[in-house]
Amino acid sequence: MLLKLCGITRPEDMAAAEHAGAAYAAMILVPGTPRFVPRERIPVLLAAAHIKKVFVVRDMPLAELNALIAEFRPDAVQLHGNESADYAQSITGTVVWKAFNLNSEAVLAEAEAFPCALVVADSGGGTGRPCRWDLAARLASVRPVLLGGGITPDNVRDAIAEVHPAGIDVSSGVESAPGIKDHLLIQKLAERIRI
Repeated sequence: MLLKLCGITRPEDMAAAEHAGAAYAAMILVPGTPRFVPRERIPVLLAAAHIKKVFVVRDMPLAELNALIAEFRPDAVQLHGNESADYAQSITGTVVWKAFNLNSEAVLAEAEAFPCALVVADSGGGTGRPCRWDLAARLASVRPVLLGGGITPDNVRDAIAEVHPAGIDVSSGVESAPGIKDHLLIQKLAERIRI
């Protein structure tokens, strides 16, 4: 079971993710969001731990994204906006993931067909609310899914049992404040995933 910690803003939280055994740590490169990481902070976070890094972007111009990938070499980029299939297939130099707000059959069909290595089943990005686990379970039966949206140490075992995802994607569920991770909650979540 993969664990991705999203919304990392501090080096010590990157290190805590690695210590807990997370497979991925993600930085949100979307200005105006509570966990936004400005470009000049990226090298500091990349250097903080030997863990796979993910850049989360939303409707970033393709040339700008490909330039960021060429410079910083993230292990994956996660598209979190209205990016098209053509856009995703034009990304070079890394693996592409796509987040979907799973709230309807129409979105499920789109997520099943989208050209990406991994789908993140979400509820809206940073809302702290679960997505529709019934739809996420159907999606996870046909392609690899990271389950996000409202995951906490208290509900992660239920989420895994219902959805059977490839992994868990968590942000606010292990925070004391937006962008400030609670290291004890990270450890607790990781332990419950491994049970």
